[in-house]
Amino acid sequence: MIIKYKMPFLLFGLFVLMACKKGDTTPPPEIEVLPPTTAPIPPAPTAPPSDVPADATVIELGRGEGEELTIDGSTLKVSSNAFIKIKGGRYSSILIRNISAPANKPFFIKNDGIVKITNIMHTSNISNVVISGDNVADQKYGFQFENISFRAISMDGRMNGITIRNMSFKNVRDYVIAGEKNNGDSFPYTGTAESRTENFRIINCLFENAGGISFGGNLNSDTGEDSGLFKNVEIAYNTFQNTPDAGTLCSFTNVQDYDIHHNVVNNVNANNNNHNGIFFMQGNGKFHENKLTNYQGNSIRMWLYSRGSSPATNEIYNNICYNTRKYGAFELQGFGRNIYPGKSTYANAKVYNNTVGKMNTSRDFEGQILDLYNTFGSLEYYNNLGFDLNSKREIGNMINNMSDTKITKDTNNKYVATQAEAVIDINTFQSKYSGIGAAAM
Repeated sequence: MIIKYKMPFLLFGLFVLMACKKGDTTPPPEIEVLPPTTAPIPPAPTAPPSDVPADATVIELGRGEGEELTIDGSTLKVSSNAFIKIKGGRYSSILIRNISAPANKPFFIKNDGIVKITNIMHTSNISNVVISGDNVADQKYGFQFENISFRAISMDGRMNGITIRNMSFKNVRDYVIAGEKNNGDSFPYTGTAESRTENFRIINCLFENAGGISFGGNLNSDTGEDSGLFKNVEIAYNTFQNTPDAGTLCSFTNVQDYDIHHNVVNNVNANNNNHNGIFFMQGNGKFHENKLTNYQGNSIRMWLYSRGSSPATNEIYNNICYNTRKYGAFELQGFGRNIYPGKSTYANAKVYNNTVGKMNTSRDFEGQILDLYNTFGSLEYYNNLGFDLNSKREIGNMINNMSDTKITKDTNNKYVATQAEAVIDINTFQSKYSGIGAAAM
């Protein structure tokens, strides 16, 4: 069945609210050390045209003549298993709201031709929706945002089961994808699935000369706040490039079980001097198979804590980090305010099989593999390869250790002075030492 609609548009202007404070507490008791793990490098995903069920109701929308387009679930004649096709062309803005589909029969919103948005896309109270620009076989980014004066995608209300996929963002002056203050960022978490945001994904997107991805939330035992919790966040197969002063490019400040992998970052933050992380995640998760070159900031600032009473293990592995103007490759840190009796505890960490070279070329801080602060948990650190690092001290295990974190494993890490001694080239970064460093990319 094919249904055609043309709808008016309503847009809300809202702002991001994020907060961050520091605290301290006494470390918890000793913890159990888990055995090391490894993970294969999966192939890059391809656009999946078959992800729309054959029996989905097809709805064609838009004229592509610069209009404001609204997709409102409360006025559509279908509540699940829908395939909404937006006609190629230009749109001033697109509003997507009031869609609550079941997880096994989501809404698909895709491009029918190249869809260019000149102002903003806004979502409000949507669940189990895939917004994807993969519907044209020879065009990777079917939704294109260019020369945006504010932000590209703003989101409020509920947003469970959301996938944002195959979009490009160029010359966006504010945040690229951001939660507004009345979305999940401000919902109090009560321990139920209904009080958190689950299964949020950003996949196969291009970010060029653009701001960051930003979702707030806060866990603070000092103030009794626990709000805006995200669970199962995936940021993968994206490219971030040619952005002179964005600082942090992806931030979730209250998140459980994130997975950040296979992202490429190049030529970022040439004009930025903040102590930032390209990725900044507070909670527990994994950071792996990412490649960052020619940038400023830690590749990730990983602030650790675990939900519940059992400590999770945060992992950083198989990443390539090369040529930073400031700081080391990774940061690990924990704060007492995030250890909240009845809600959360500390987390352990593993850092392994990473290749890191030419850190902190400004030579005003340590430029090693790991900036280690107190985490209240333990650290396993092994099979890492470093070269052309920077320190005011003799380089040993390549950890800038400012903590009393217990390092339970520190083995098979290799430092050499030059790139020629470490890797075959600075394109694939193939290690010259079997089993040490990241896999070639």
